[in-house]
Amino acid sequence: MAKPRILLVNPYIYDFAAYDLWIKPLGLLYIGAVLEENGCDCVLLDALDRWHRDVLNLQGREEPKSKPYGDGHFPKEEVEKPAEFADVPRRYYRYGMPPNIFRTNLERIRSEGRIDAVLVTSGMTYWYRGVHEAIAWCREVFPLAPILLGGIYATLFTDHARHHAGADYVFKGEGEQAALDGLAGLLGLSSVKRYSSYDELPLPAYHLYPRLDYVAMMTSRGCPYSCSFCATHEFTETFRRRDPDAVVREIEHHARRIRNVTFYDDALFVNADRHIKPVLRAVIERELDLNFHTPNGLFARLLDEELAELLVASGFKTVRLSYETRNRERQRRMRKVSDSDLERALAHLERAGFPRNLVTVYLIMGLPGQQPVEVADSIRYVNDLGARVSLSSFSPIPNTQEWQAAVTEYGFPADQPLLTNKSVYPLKHEHFRYGDFDRLKRLGIECNRSLHPSTERHERRPVSDYTVYA
Repeated sequence: MAKPRILLVNPYIYDFAAYDLWIKPLGLLYIGAVLEENGCDCVLLDALDRWHRDVLNLQGREEPKSKPYGDGHFPKEEVEKPAEFADVPRRYYRYGMPPNIFRTNLERIRSEGRIDAVLVTSGMTYWYRGVHEAIAWCREVFPLAPILLGGIYATLFTDHARHHAGADYVFKGEGEQAALDGLAGLLGLSSVKRYSSYDELPLPAYHLYPRLDYVAMMTSRGCPYSCSFCATHEFTETFRRRDPDAVVREIEHHARRIRNVTFYDDALFVNADRHIKPVLRAVIERELDLNFHTPNGLFARLLDEELAELLVASGFKTVRLSYETRNRERQRRMRKVSDSDLERALAHLERAGFPRNLVTVYLIMGLPGQQPVEVADSIRYVNDLGARVSLSSFSPIPNTQEWQAAVTEYGFPADQPLLTNKSVYPLKHEHFRYGDFDRLKRLGIECNRSLHPSTERHERRPVSDYTVYA
């Protein structure tokens, strides 16, 4: 009897801005590996794969335009803005594989054999238009195949997805066991495994990509903290870490094929003595020649002197720290990081050989109740410390404290995921306007330009007297 053949789909996206910061559909790749381990064949169509041959042919390129460590801009095409964004003074784009090429690939996959089921993942809540279109195309090309939807949008706006996405089944949270059990019933799979721990899962199915610049991986799931703006608790019930030896084995496995490894953990440094430190020591001892990156903000409070030395010695090229704001009262409520925590972390990294002007510090602008002067003060403080600033516009996420504040205090519509886009929320904010965001972004850019990597801290180019607010 032929193995069931499953199509895994990562849709293209619509947004004002998008960037391939070592992004891969990690949950979908885990599900693919689980399905293969249980007797299925999987086919991957990743519409955000910058190495896809049809996308490169469309651009007239042999390879994607990438930065030295494999990250880079998605191909894009300007499209008409939805009516909800009519007042947003920015251009709107579709990123990734164009729909006609997406459809052509579905037809090619159909010509190569029967598809028994389609699994579609979803990213940001406000990217759902691409998800809906992908499902519609899959329905047209594979009318008899059940379509299952999971991912971020499906988890945070489950009712919206069930009513509007067009999938037959919508799953919340971690999807490996749910997808396996669902397909077992739909396709008559027998003797499927039960995965009782994170370490029992097979490695993500990166072999489904013909070419890779990097891999994304996680050494843990969940987070022991409860930041007011974060919805990690919606995706996994408990904070779970993998065995360090298992993490090292995966790193070694990837090292045979690529050089860039990205950690997407929400809490990489928690219990570092028993978790990430043993991993990094093993990487150093085995002389694995890799570049490590951390797009997510790391907890500065947990970055001690030894950890800083291990980060540098093991090959970390990208270090990003969470700070969010200099406002003391907001720091207290977030229970995340203080000024002294950030200063200490930067000092440890600098002594270990990681220059301050290569460290990026995350700040948030547009939080409920926040005023622009708070953000400007935070930008200047980080610049005075010699670190780079990355401004993140606040976007209200369902089932978080800040979401409740946005809904109750500012009348934010709770049933419209499109409006959770960080470029739209300023329209709903009492204190911020687009001009405020633009001025703050320019201040951040100017401060970062003053920190040229080849310039010593005491010789930094001066930042002009840039008054954002009185």
